[in-house]
Amino acid sequence: MKPKEFDALVTAHKLKGGSVAAARLVLVDGMSAYAAAQKTGLAESTISRALDKLARPLCQCCGQPLPEKKD
Repeated sequence: MKPKEFDALVTAHKLKGGSVAAARLVLVDGMSAYAAAQKTGLAESTISRALDKLARPLCQCCGQPLPEKKD
């Protein structure tokens, strides 16, 4: 993913804090979640939750994240 695309995705999902830096390491720099956790000092589970949040699709009309499907 390109840095500009990542920035737009973070803005749309309103992701904040250290998880943004860790998600950037994974999605832009190609690092593993484990390596990003080691580098940022965050728990791997925190990074995983941030990545799951960023994976949610965006509405094509307004650009907002679509609600999660509940099983």
